[in-house]
This record gives sequence, structure tokens and C-alpha cells, in this order.
Amino acid sequence: MKYKSAFLIVIISLVLMVAISPLRGFRSIQESSLIGFVAYLYLTLFCLKVFKSRLTDWQIFSALLLGLWLLQLPIRITHFEGTLGTLPDMLLHTLGIVCGLFYWKIKRPFDLLPLTLCCVIVVFMYFQGYDFWFNERNYGTFTGRVAAYELPVKFEAFDEQKNTITENDFNGKVVLLDFWFTRCGACFEKFPQVQSAFDKLKSDPSVVVFAIDKPIEEDKPRRSF
Repeated sequence: MKYKSAFLIVIISLVLMVAISPLRGFRSIQESSLIGFVAYLYLTLFCLKVFKSRLTDWQIFSALLLGLWLLQLPIRITHFEGTLGTLPDMLLHTLGIVCGLFYWKIKRPFDLLPLTLCCVIVVFMYFQGYDFWFNERNYGTFTGRVAAYELPVKFEAFDEQKNTITENDFNGKVVLLDFWFTRCGACFEKFPQVQSAFDKLKSDPSVVVFAIDKPIEEDKPRRSF
């Protein structure tokens, strides 16, 4: 009975993770994280109440974590760099389970402090934290500000007509480089903005705009996000 209960909790947690994951593509990763945090918090409280006579609190806690991590962890280990962008999403879902356990074990007013801190972290990530995280991933600084730098001595790429582009094409010009890859949902969302900028600036010889496909390991030919 004990093992069946633990297995059932793992399956429920796994199904919830699978159900929430598409939100990152259809809505936003901030909404996915917030909904996942609340859902896992309530799931933890539900499981602690229903299975308390068959499993210890820590066994329930471990089963919930196993269900959440069962599919995600191997992928994140084998494709670490490619999944860093959504790492906070998994961590905030994990935090929901931790908060559920904290709330279940509250016995004194002071015990509310860890729960309050966790909620502050979630709210911060929803409104500002993800911007800092994406800036650090994309630009190397949490603020998104980057210092001026010299172009490489040698730069060479090819446009869609197979024409060669070199560093000489950038001399004395303002350059907008938009790096993307085929499995990047956010990249496809911003394409209309890049296209709009290109349409406005294409007649200005002092400005050049390039959208550069930078494939990652998970990309497949003729297959988008």
C-alpha cells in the first residue's frame, strides 16, 4: 500500500508537470512559473492531507519532487546550455512543493517566514526576475547593458541569397544583429518586431539589420518550435 501510494503521487506530479509545460509556448514563461508554483503548492497540501496515514511527510515530499523532475532532469543534464533559459521555471515549481511542506508544518507565527520569503521570490521572478535572467543569458549582464566592443578582425557570413557578408559591410554603420534558432519560441514572437524595424530602416544606408540563425544541438532541419 505504501509503495502504491508513493507511485500514485509520482504519477500525479508528473502529469501536472506535463500539463503545465505547454504554457511556456502559448502564454509566457512567467505565467507558467506562477501557475506551476500555485498548482504544486496546492498539490503538496492535498497529498499531505490524503496520504498522511500511509506515508511520512518527507516521503510524500520526495515523491512529488521525483514526479516533477523525472522527465526534466535528464534532459537538462544532457542539454544543459540549451535548457538554461527555462531553468527558473523548474526551480519555481519545485519551490511550490517546498512551500506546501512549509505551510503544512507551520506551528508558530515565526514559521511563516520561510513561506513568506518563498512567495516574495515568486512575485519578484514574475515581475522582474526573468528579465534579469534573460539579460544575463543573452547579454552577460543582469541589467542588459553591454559595453562597446570591437568587431572580430575577420567576420564572414552568408545571406539568404548566398552573398558573402564581411566586417567591411559594417564599417561606419549602425548594426542590428538578431540571433535566433529554430526551437526558440520567443525568437518567433519577436520576428514581427525585427521585420518592422527592417522595413523602416532598409532605405537608410547607414543602418543594417541581420537576423542570424545560430543553431543549437536540439535543432532539426525543416523543424521549428
